[in-house]
Amino acid sequence: MLGTKNPNIENITDASDLIEELASSTSDALKQMRNSTRLNLRIKVFVDPASMSARTGVHLQGITGDISVGGTQVLLARPLTIGDVYQLTFDRTEFDLGPVFGLCLRGRLVRADAFEAGIRFLEPITLPQMEGSKVQGLI
Repeated sequence: MLGTKNPNIENITDASDLIEELASSTSDALKQMRNSTRLNLRIKVFVDPASMSARTGVHLQGITGDISVGGTQVLLARPLTIGDVYQLTFDRTEFDLGPVFGLCLRGRLVRADAFEAGIRFLEPITLPQMEGSKVQGLI
């Protein structure tokens, strides 16, 4: 009808923005971004549930397998729950980065006493410069 607003037409720019975002999020594009920014670093990390009501006072301590601006791979003695949000606190003497929040995207059993978790940070981080480290030239 003439003179009536069509809600579908108003959302065309939103839809085209979404299509562009989806196109840039293809598996090849994500793999390229992931491979170009990943640093193989072994850093002590403490993992806690992000929700204060879910914290039991026990820190899970693990070690990173790698880290990037978008996430990290962590090796822990207990599995994380896929889909849950966690607070990660790095050992500041090894890696000068404040606590960050991340979503557990994947997990797998590595051996009977070791679990791997893939965590995507909720916001991109800035990787710190580390003096006398192999990281300094890679950032």
